Amino acid sequence: MIRIKKGIISCFLLMSSLGFSQATKPNFVIVIADDHGVYHSTPFGSTIIQTPNMQKLANEGMRFNNAYVASPACAPSRAALFTGLMPYNNGIVGNHEMELKPNVTSLIPSLIEQGYEVVFQNKVAHGSKKHHGGYIPKEVKILDKTFRKDTTLTVIDNFLKNRDNTRPLALFIGCVDTHTPFPPAGKSRIKADDVVINNRIYTTPEAQLEMSRYIQAVENIDIKLGNIRSMSNTYLDKKNTMTIYTSDHGMAWPFAKWSLYETGIRTPLIISWPGKIKPNTTTGAMVSWVDFIPTLIDIAGGETSKHIDGKSFANVLFGKKNKHRKVIYATHKGDKAKNVYPIRSVRVDNWKYIRNLHPEFAYTTHTDVLATEIPRTKGYDLHGGQHWDSYIKAAKTDQAAADFLIDYHTNPAEELYNIELDPFEQNNLAGNPENSKKLKSLRKMISKRMIEVNDDESLSGPPILLENFSIMESKIK
Repeated sequence: MIRIKKGIISCFLLMSSLGFSQATKPNFVIVIADDHGVYHSTPFGSTIIQTPNMQKLANEGMRFNNAYVASPACAPSRAALFTGLMPYNNGIVGNHEMELKPNVTSLIPSLIEQGYEVVFQNKVAHGSKKHHGGYIPKEVKILDKTFRKDTTLTVIDNFLKNRDNTRPLALFIGCVDTHTPFPPAGKSRIKADDVVINNRIYTTPEAQLEMSRYIQAVENIDIKLGNIRSMSNTYLDKKNTMTIYTSDHGMAWPFAKWSLYETGIRTPLIISWPGKIKPNTTTGAMVSWVDFIPTLIDIAGGETSKHIDGKSFANVLFGKKNKHRKVIYATHKGDKAKNVYPIRSVRVDNWKYIRNLHPEFAYTTHTDVLATEIPRTKGYDLHGGQHWDSYIKAAKTDQAAADFLIDYHTNPAEELYNIELDPFEQNNLAGNPENSKKLKSLRKMISKRMIEVNDDESLSGPPILLENFSIMESKIK
């Protein structure tokens, strides 16, 4: 079997076997959503959300059932993507932390060295210009520096129509529709009353309305994806263009974004390339976002350092292998003074272990904190806090609502799940004697990993202690 990272000869042989030479390197069109959950599209099992363009992409290419991000927050997730390094190895662990470690470099120059024109449109990286300077080299063309929901398509069309197409293109497009605020109430295709919410989350009319707005946001991205593919087919060589759809982490919703549950760190990933990737295929291979750019570089004919965490999964794409990673790690720290709740996790085979470093803290996120601050903050709608009031109100008279809030705000020190049998991680097996051997093994892996990456267990800001948490104190004590 030909391996990719074995120098110029093996790279040439691989490309020859795929039917193209270095003179005809493929274009890459990468669409990155913001806060789009893994289950929230037709290819990944949704029957209520209409995403025909995502389904078409899956029909034409490969769907990854076990693709993971490094962290369930924008900045560390995207920094890991572009450096090929996990958060504690690249230095950006908490959201809005802006400093890469000394000597940490971007992988983008490796694509540029292979002759690529690298272009960003909308939210691809995250944060200020200083942050961009950490892993976005000056050679990258940035079409639009604002993170808006209404600029993506016309800007891309004008660029593609007028570009000098002598170089292969790596076009990264950010779609922020699924980041709050979602489309206004009343603009959704689906009625709020028809929305069914996961049974772990207490259902209120307000929560159904919020979810209906999110569903419309997903469908808006799907429309954009279809338009982007139409432009790509018009201006680029369809047979020599790889199209990728993915998201930086899960939805801003309980037990998703800002958590290390599967719905927080497992991400949709669909990749198509006519004639090179077998249509309508699905893989269970575990891959990470740190593998993403190394894979593109490999396909382009370049090499990446052996000292990064990322490694190419091109052999999975081209049907040469059906496995990639044996272990998936993830970490969450916080966002300055919000979401201060450090968590670590590891997945091996079907087993998932989560360590909550400080179970004495109240688990909180932007959503509930902003919803409970009075007067309402500017970020109330921006982070989806509208429906949270309905949970708090219901908890005063309904024990089921109170139980949901307790489940949300409190965690044990350790959690253990069989993902195959319990995909939504509702049955914690950490206290089950017959799983003690597995628990001990995964616990040891996390402890070793934390030492290896110099995990300092630092906090992003002041925590909220459960004993002082007003919403919970009457229910917990």
